[in-house]
Amino acid sequence: MSCVNRMSVSYAIFGSGISAQGARRLALSNGSKVVLFDESGKGDQMDFRSEDLSKFDGFIFSPGFAADHPWRVLVEASGLPCLSELAFAARYWKGRIIGVTGTNGKSTVTALLERALKISKLTSLAAGNIGHSFSEAVLSDSNILEAYVVLEISSFQAELVDGLVLDALIWTNLSEDHLDRYATIGDYYNAKAQLLQCLKTMQSCVIGPQVASWIRNMDEEFIPCILEEKSIPPAYELCQNSVFRRSPYSENFLLVTKLWSLMNQSPPSLVEAANSFSLAPHRLNKVAEFGGVHFWDDSKATNFHATLAALQSFDDPIVWIGGGQPKGGDIQAFIKKASEHADVVVLYGEIADYMVQFFDDSRPLVYFYQRFEEAVHAAAKIGASIPGANVLLSPGFSSFDQFKSYEERGKCFTRIVLSLKSTQ
Repeated sequence: MSCVNRMSVSYAIFGSGISAQGARRLALSNGSKVVLFDESGKGDQMDFRSEDLSKFDGFIFSPGFAADHPWRVLVEASGLPCLSELAFAARYWKGRIIGVTGTNGKSTVTALLERALKISKLTSLAAGNIGHSFSEAVLSDSNILEAYVVLEISSFQAELVDGLVLDALIWTNLSEDHLDRYATIGDYYNAKAQLLQCLKTMQSCVIGPQVASWIRNMDEEFIPCILEEKSIPPAYELCQNSVFRRSPYSENFLLVTKLWSLMNQSPPSLVEAANSFSLAPHRLNKVAEFGGVHFWDDSKATNFHATLAALQSFDDPIVWIGGGQPKGGDIQAFIKKASEHADVVVLYGEIADYMVQFFDDSRPLVYFYQRFEEAVHAAAKIGASIPGANVLLSPGFSSFDQFKSYEERGKCFTRIVLSLKSTQ
């Protein structure tokens, strides 16, 4: 956008959340004029009309605005500059940018890379979908030529990336997700695939095998670095209790080691980062163990791929708690695969009644409840009757039918489990 250095630039920013507020602060810091448009009334104005187009030089959309939102349709049809917060902030970032995307694993990969860079005595920040806007990183003292920012990039954030230039990219995997926003998984893929065009060099892109298959099927004119290793290279040997020794984290660690090597960074720094790494809450974390039962919180598993990965990571019996609010996708195929790994299924929430019809009479045993709390109590009781059982909360669906977020759902699970433990 040629106008970004003019002191008289005016921006319309859509939304009022973390991304919008960050973009607002960055724009104001550069002397620009800003109007925040938000339908909930939390911005400067609640409505945006065609006559407003001529008042602004650029338009910045928060990730929550889908392509069919009337405001976005209006702006994009005008041909005026239309940006995501990431693309806007990138115009003012002085250092290097590493992008991380994928259906699952991107938060863990982002945090691991940031930690490893810090251990290597390099200035680094994590931003994007991880909960800190890129604009805030730009405004920090770390915005220097020698710095790295590791951006976790969702498909929503990848939709409007004109001007975002990546020095490197990891694309972990691709499976059904957000099909309440995208008509098909192909549309979901296309949103993320725009990041391939943001790369400076092909050699700086590492992708997982699922993504490689999609790239081949879509006849993309792009040859990234496809990971071929099946085990961790000796230079990156981890300690026995590292979280990256177990699936699904081991697969993503392989991707990171490949990129780390392409970046000519020292293996010991990455190994140290991985060995000291603790998973963020609600990512296949063990909550408690009592009465011979292990309780696992994987509330962040809000899509089929994440839940199947969790189910496949156990050898001992599984009492699986699944359900919530649907986001589209082939639920029948998901149930068929999940049934191969779960010994007992406890369903809850908005989708529970619909899911039950896809289980056959052979295995597993299936129970369902409307309320999440009832499902957890039932699963704990069932688990107590199975030697060595794992009671696994890995919903496969969003939390919004009964909770404000997957974090709130995970905290509720933990609270119930710990209350049961205290009565033992």
